[in-house]
Amino acid sequence: MKDILVVEDGKQERERLERLFCEAGYSVVACESVGAAEESLKQEEFRLAILDIGLNDKSGSLLFTNIKRAGRVAYIIIFTGNPSVHLKQRFIQDGAVDYIVKASPQAQNEAFLSRVKEIVGAPQSASPDGIDLDAFLNRYVLATSKQLFLDADNSLPECRSCRSRRYVVTFSHQAQLPPTVTGLVVCAGCGKAMDPEVT
Repeated sequence: MKDILVVEDGKQERERLERLFCEAGYSVVACESVGAAEESLKQEEFRLAILDIGLNDKSGSLLFTNIKRAGRVAYIIIFTGNPSVHLKQRFIQDGAVDYIVKASPQAQNEAFLSRVKEIVGAPQSASPDGIDLDAFLNRYVLATSKQLFLDADNSLPECRSCRSRRYVVTFSHQAQLPPTVTGLVVCAGCGKAMDPEVT
């Protein structure tokens, strides 16, 4: 899971926000279009999305609706040049955590960074080191045993902490004596252990 998705078609603003949040330690994916954002959302989940609603290729409002429906982003900030109070009320009622108008005091670096920290907290630590669970299961685990790790629909379960479905297998820092190798399956997003342990 990445920290922040920025969707902004203005190159200068997009690069400013990407630099601001990267320098603060957040993992950031910056997109200039709805199409690029949709591709990123197929690959990753995000703690926060910052969306411009006046985009060139498709409506940012449509992307907002699709993100809310898919549940792959925990929080959304609308970042727009439109100061409409009615538009702000609509997005807040529909689930945005904030509506920030470009060039306003709230859009300045220090204020924007402070607001992001209020919403998502500190940057997430790097993903734990290990082997991707999908690769591990396909390479080393019998088909009958794979079911121990999967939901009824044969997908990996959602992490209870951060809702990611990506896991890694980390191995114990102790002597390993094959054929018994001991490790732990942990969420790649937050590092929380998944049951069962790998043995």
